[in-house]
Amino acid sequence: MSFSLFCLLALATPPGAPPPAVTALTHELHSPNTITRSRAARELGALKEEAGAAVPDLARALADVDQFVAREAAEALGKIGAAAVPALRKALWSDDARVRLRALMALSRCCPQDPPTIALLARTLKEDPDANVRRWAALTLDRIGLTKQGLIANLTAALADEDLTVRYSAAIALTRYGVEAKETTARLALLVTPEVASLKGAATDMLRTITATFGKPRANSHE
Repeated sequence: MSFSLFCLLALATPPGAPPPAVTALTHELHSPNTITRSRAARELGALKEEAGAAVPDLARALADVDQFVAREAAEALGKIGAAAVPALRKALWSDDARVRLRALMALSRCCPQDPPTIALLARTLKEDPDANVRRWAALTLDRIGLTKQGLIANLTAALADEDLTVRYSAAIALTRYGVEAKETTARLALLVTPEVASLKGAATDMLRTITATFGKPRANSHE
């Protein structure tokens, strides 16, 4: 498309309508060619907030049969930010765990702080049947860093999750809250220590942070 033609299209665009580039790239999201779809999602992400009109189509692309297209769609939604949050919240109800996971990855970048989203993230952490999804819910809550809406209680409950990586993610998130979480995490060190005592690197550093933040719980604690 020539520069002069692009300018004419831009001038002819009705007020409130998406920019021509967004309209064209949104159309390309439905191309039968995976490379075209992937590039379109990536370029929409580069437009950030300007690509808000493409959110519904990008949200549908989270379920794309090609994992690279789906990943680019998730990254694009994360870059678009607040305008993408309602669609990402809806995606957390998908029957496809991969869609829910990609939605969480995007939300972790958006860092939403509205109560409906935070409440749904807490529910996902507690109830989602997929361990990877629960782990990413904990990581997303950690990145957002809020202490409201009962997040501490939900993260503390996740310390008893059947999946080791979910327990780690919840423990790491809890270190953010310091004394605010101390009363609800009396058993934190006892829950984590046996699993990371023999590990090196980040796991050991995480345990040191937990111990320094909360102290060692009493041996007779029943909380």
